[in-house]
Amino acid sequence: MTELVHHRALLTAGLLAPTGAGSGVTTWRGPGLQVVRRMVGTFLDRVAAVAPPVETDHPFLDPHDSYHRVFPDYANVYRLPEGDRAGWVLRADNLHLNVAFLRRTGHRGPVVTTGGLLRRMHGSGTPLFRERYIWPAVQLSHLLPAGSGEEALSAYRSVLERTLAAFGLPALTVEVDAPAGYGDRCHLTVCCLRDGRPTVLATTYLMARRYREALGIDGELVDVGFTGKVLALAAMHHHDRFGLGLPSALAPVQLALLPHGGRSDAALRHWADGLPGVRTALAPPHEAEFRRHRAERTELRGGAPVAVGLRLDDDRRTDDRRTEDWRITRRAPAHRDRLPGPPTPGDVRAELDGYDRRLLAAARGRFDRGLAELVRGACDRCVAGRTIAVYGLIVPRRPLPCAHCGDPGRAVLLSERGRFY
Repeated sequence: MTELVHHRALLTAGLLAPTGAGSGVTTWRGPGLQVVRRMVGTFLDRVAAVAPPVETDHPFLDPHDSYHRVFPDYANVYRLPEGDRAGWVLRADNLHLNVAFLRRTGHRGPVVTTGGLLRRMHGSGTPLFRERYIWPAVQLSHLLPAGSGEEALSAYRSVLERTLAAFGLPALTVEVDAPAGYGDRCHLTVCCLRDGRPTVLATTYLMARRYREALGIDGELVDVGFTGKVLALAAMHHHDRFGLGLPSALAPVQLALLPHGGRSDAALRHWADGLPGVRTALAPPHEAEFRRHRAERTELRGGAPVAVGLRLDDDRRTDDRRTEDWRITRRAPAHRDRLPGPPTPGDVRAELDGYDRRLLAAARGRFDRGLAELVRGACDRCVAGRTIAVYGLIVPRRPLPCAHCGDPGRAVLLSERGRFY
């Protein structure tokens, strides 16, 4: 099953534990937690172009009354009664908590939280795609003056698409009718599975009036959310014969160091000290070639994009000369090369950037092939008459002749099977 490829890659790389804490609950290991932190940090860096974000967290127990006032109809939540009255909701959403934080602090946002959400679920689900405990669940809330919602939607569309591109995931944004009247406007950020089928990675809502009134706010409110499904999709797209190959923005180690033995260990350490901002890991030095290859596979399986090895040959009989043998292992596709000498910091950065471009290009090829038959033109009349199976309108607007009647129209995303997630 396509959806399980990502889970095996993440397990083998040591980012997830082999067993969860229960059905529908994924357990993360230390390196995986670091990857999640980098995912959030990359997002925050791009949010800062809209407005400086602030991070916060909320208690796991949420007073029932404050939750029910905003979400009175949601039944897929866990509640803890307190005596003869409803007491607590086990955290099921962060929107009302984020808004309460903004009102309490006087900050208008954006505020971002990464706490997990607990929801009732039938069946065992799929790790990081459909779970009972949704973690990480990244949720951004931003209070805005009346009339500025459209501009904010456009800004956050760009934020999400650029964030996903940094993870090697191409995406487009589709405007759809918000489910259950949740938003006046709803943007879905759509990518694809490895086999080309479209899937939703993020949602952006310009919140509907009834929610704004329940929250007691004036102006407009933007709500942005995505989950660990982003990392699942990155793992699904980015793996090779070594295993998981995360883009450099996420990789626990960006550069694996492979000493041959002897003084090459200290020499590699000294060289790596001159690489500011590059995450490195030094494998144990091995004289035997098969052991060095095993160490290389171990480091690359953990997601490292590039490995550099060094062998120092000392010839005491000829004026104490020393020969340096520098080698590099690249991925996407995987191949080894000799280097003329130690790479400069600029060389290393170029290697990482080239690797990231190759990942994105490969995923974009799948994306373009998968969505080639689904992106079509539709005119307003055919959309309103449901003549074409339109899933949503692609934004920003792109003019295209209607695929049904030939009249001037705009680009839309089709879905014969209706709503997908």
